[in-house]
Amino acid sequence: MTFDSVLSLSFQLLGMVCIGFFVFNAVKLIFPDQELLAAQQRLGVESANRVFRHWSLKFLSPFYIAMVPRIQQIKMPLYRAKKRKQFIVAGLSDQFDADEFVGLKVCASAVALVFTFLFYLQSGGEMSLPVAVMALAIGFYVPDYLVIETRKKRQKKIIRELPNVMDLMTLSVEAGMDFMAAVSRVIQFSKPGPLREELSTVLKEIQLGTARSDSLRNLADRTELTQISSFVSILIQADEMGSSIGGVLRNQSDLLRRDRFAKAEREGAKASQKILLPLVICILPAVFIVILGPVICDLYYNNPLFQNLL
Repeated sequence: MTFDSVLSLSFQLLGMVCIGFFVFNAVKLIFPDQELLAAQQRLGVESANRVFRHWSLKFLSPFYIAMVPRIQQIKMPLYRAKKRKQFIVAGLSDQFDADEFVGLKVCASAVALVFTFLFYLQSGGEMSLPVAVMALAIGFYVPDYLVIETRKKRQKKIIRELPNVMDLMTLSVEAGMDFMAAVSRVIQFSKPGPLREELSTVLKEIQLGTARSDSLRNLADRTELTQISSFVSILIQADEMGSSIGGVLRNQSDLLRRDRFAKAEREGAKASQKILLPLVICILPAVFIVILGPVICDLYYNNPLFQNLL
């Protein structure tokens, strides 16, 4: 047997194994174990089950969870600490840890390899070794890209929600509430979102005995946003100096709104520069054809001097 035939047979076996696991997980998802669910309900542990936010994580969970004991044997403390921090900022700390994420990357690379092989099999071609290596590399780094994009989207949502939350908190403090009551009122009346979740975490930490300054610093560490960091530092400074929090919140809210309007103006100024390249490539050639086309046709067909020059 040649190397290409062995590689093709290996890919076929890997594809059949993956399809079998997918079918098994689909049947398990549609028809869960009723006895297990009843036992969990009697014990009151149904809330301890992990709730995956995406179907792909639920289907791939038996794969990468089975790899965790092997991955834990690898010593990579810096990578684990970095990923743990990244998952907290992205709001994915309840979905997987660093070891499970490495297993997920391995599963994603295998899935990318299988789909690439199926594509070549459908098109009638043969997948070469460089293509297989490229598919493995792309699948391996796709989860990292998705985590980074999730973190960016979450930070954008926090920045978008921050001025309204600050206004509500300011009104609550100016109405005579203390900081704890104001945060509770914000959580009660604000829309569901990542900023509301972070404020709920701050309130829980304070209720459990954590100092207000420490819980606010934890908030800044979990979001990694300059707006939140400046807001937290001003609040801590006002609390330590004994000044009124209402005025600080009002000034900070006005500052956030001015920054938001300034950012919108900057993005509007950039729009004219960004539209220049599509204008030159797509619109101007069509305009030139419409304007100069009849003139060139008239010169070519009706002007003998122009015909002699051509």
